[in-house]
Amino acid sequence: MKIEPWPGGRWYRDLGNNTGHLWGHVQVIKPPTLLEITGPMPMSYPAVNHVQYRLKETGAGQTLLSFVHRSMGMIQPDHRDGMPKGWQFWIEKIRDRAERRTQK
Repeated sequence: MKIEPWPGGRWYRDLGNNTGHLWGHVQVIKPPTLLEITGPMPMSYPAVNHVQYRLKETGAGQTLLSFVHRSMGMIQPDHRDGMPKGWQFWIEKIRDRAERRTQK
């Protein structure tokens, strides 16, 4: 997964050889507190998604990540039902990476 960190930048999966999947575009970016992405996400059918990552300092060197995912369109049941587990996987990856970074 790659992200171009500017308004209009792409969030995409690069499979090499000019192949891949566009997941969305950066709608709002306000480092270090806000990132919003809109686009098809992992859906290859008529659907629109919006995700928001908001970071807030809570004190004592801790940061709270708030995450919201909204979608509309012809959402297939397997995608709808699998989204919570999929997003949990990515949120845990973000937490692990952030914790490793603060331990250095």
